[in-house]
Formats: sequence, C-alpha cells, structure tokens
Amino acid sequence: MNRLENFEKALKDILHEYDELGNKLEILRNEGKTKTTKFRELLGRKLVYNMIITIFKRYGLVDK
Repeated sequence: MNRLENFEKALKDILHEYDELGNKLEILRNEGKTKTTKFRELLGRKLVYNMIITIFKRYGLVDK
C-alpha cells in the first residue's frame, strides 16, 4: 500500500473507533457507571481521538 492508502485506512479506523467509543460510553452512562475506571479510560481515549479528528478537520481531511 502507498502512503495515501495507509492514511485513508487509518483515518477510517479512527472515525470508526471514535463512534464505537461513544456507543460504549453511552451504555455505561445508562448503567450509571460514570465513575468507573473503564468509563474514564474510554472517555480519555475518545478525547484523544477527538483531538486527532479536529486536527484532520482543520486541514480539510475529514467531512464529518
């Protein structure tokens, strides 16, 4: 694969993982588990992905 294909695959994976984290966090919220270590870990990961997506948006690389 070339660099562009690798980038597009990575971006797709990041966007997918970001959505999955949101779903997992919503389930934990509904179960009242917002103070658990798992919730905080997932929230931290989601924030990191959000920062990455924000950088890509700044350069016009994400339509989302």
